[in-house]
Amino acid sequence: MLEGLDAIDWTSSKTAYGPATDVPHMLRALDAANAELRAEAFHEAYGNIFHQGTRYPATALAMPFVIELAAQPTPKDLPELLSLISHLVAGYFGPTHGPRNATGAIWGEQVQPMTSYGETRELLAAIETAAEPAVPLCVKLIAHPNPAVRQAAARVLAGLRQFADRYEVVPRIEDRFAHEDDTGARAMLGFALTHLTADARIVELTADAAPTVQILATMGATRRGIATDAMANALVTWLSDDELAEEYNDLHFHSDGLASDIAALLPSLGQDRLAPALPMLFAKLSRSRDFGAVALLRAALVGTFGDAPGPEHASTLTSLQRELLVCLANNQGFWMLGNALNVLIDHHLPSERSQMAEFLGIEVVTDPVEQKRELARMMAGFGAERSLESWREVLALDADDREALNGAANALVELEDPDGATKLVDHLLELAPEDGAGWFLRGVLAASAGELEAALAAFVSAGELTDDYEIVDAARSNQVAVLQRLGRADEALALQLETGDAEDAEDFYHRGLAQVKAKQYPECIESITHALEQRPDHANSHYTIACAYALSGDAEHALASIARALELEPELAPDIAGDGDFASLADDLRFRRLVKPSA
Repeated sequence: MLEGLDAIDWTSSKTAYGPATDVPHMLRALDAANAELRAEAFHEAYGNIFHQGTRYPATALAMPFVIELAAQPTPKDLPELLSLISHLVAGYFGPTHGPRNATGAIWGEQVQPMTSYGETRELLAAIETAAEPAVPLCVKLIAHPNPAVRQAAARVLAGLRQFADRYEVVPRIEDRFAHEDDTGARAMLGFALTHLTADARIVELTADAAPTVQILATMGATRRGIATDAMANALVTWLSDDELAEEYNDLHFHSDGLASDIAALLPSLGQDRLAPALPMLFAKLSRSRDFGAVALLRAALVGTFGDAPGPEHASTLTSLQRELLVCLANNQGFWMLGNALNVLIDHHLPSERSQMAEFLGIEVVTDPVEQKRELARMMAGFGAERSLESWREVLALDADDREALNGAANALVELEDPDGATKLVDHLLELAPEDGAGWFLRGVLAASAGELEAALAAFVSAGELTDDYEIVDAARSNQVAVLQRLGRADEALALQLETGDAEDAEDFYHRGLAQVKAKQYPECIESITHALEQRPDHANSHYTIACAYALSGDAEHALASIARALELEPELAPDIAGDGDFASLADDLRFRRLVKPSA
């Protein structure tokens, strides 16, 4: 594996930070047994051979090795490897624009290299050529058992149009599309078709039964300039479809969200067709505080100002133009979005909140707590320490701010300060006993402290008190885990089965875990087998199936699964050595060697 790495003169190639001497180590780390090392390697890859969308000479040299890792019989982090391939060859692309490579998009979109950062068309062509072996690989992977792999493979194919005819990509996608029953995978196959097939096929896809396929096909039709009035009306309707937005957010491409992606395409429909969308655009802009606001703003400006710049005097504003600018002025959080402010500058409109208020002749209220809160939300992505510092600045102004209490408590949990987190959670729940997120945090803290009955009650409350599906799902999973720790295996299994049919590796894993605790060993083996088909490098799945094999008397399979679990996560050895599920193996020399390799 990766034998050719050392034959390349990496010192003569470049990454974002200079000579590419660190790239071989990074590529080897992508295949490390330790999951944390692999995560660090992916982070490094997105910093040095794909830096904020820019590709470098070392990108083309690294590409064959990333493909080699993905083509292994049992690759680690396969969806992530495919995503990296997609980014390296095609940049950030999605429903609103085509792949950023030398070939460009099927409808003739011109792709300009980022020459100011060293990209050239020749470099993009070299990366694309190096990526060709990913095409036959991904043609196979669109039938992979893991839906996440199928999604990621479809995106790779969407970005490599140059080789589509050579490998009969479109008919193979069409065949898989006809049989695909996973919503996300079906949508991504449809997404690939919007980038690879003729206009007539895109129009057919707009009538597909799956809503996510409909939206992606309609976006594709809009992108190509063939949208009908009915399609334009559908886009406007989807702007406010929160349920569809949740499904859309789970798809495997770069996006600022459904509403933002629709807004990015609306200007191409023309001002008249865009007009029905203005009320929803205004409503979203009145509360938008993330980068999705940029596309919303561009669409709203086209709908109200057309191609004309903003007027010098507010007295000449139309009622719609004034309504838009007033809604922006009143949204304090909007004015922290630098990219959005550049859009205002391009339209010759005030780019500071105070200037906009003066221009309109209105007064706006500045909330210092909200100002600090906006900053803290932005800092949440920069590590627990910076997040905690920012949330504490909010709490210094308002000690009862619920969002800040929750944010600071989460940061303290991550920083392993349970006492500090508990104080904040207690205060949060005194203020708002109905706060589901607060109860979830209380459950996490209680479980970590070994207070299992209290943790169980807290997770039950969390699931009952919130409509946030992520908290509801996490609370249920934690209830299952706590019930298992309490030895109430039958209750854990019953709760796990309440979730309905298992769909992804996580579902199958938790189901198998519940089944082994309930002494349903064949059922556990079946569930974990499904989990491992989708996620073959999940150490705890191998650990769990090893328990089921051992408890059912199958020592050979148990030992093989233990060996694989320890290959992936060597630190599990003490847990496995002391696990009573392996009592039947205690005298087996092979078991003792596995769990105590130094003996």
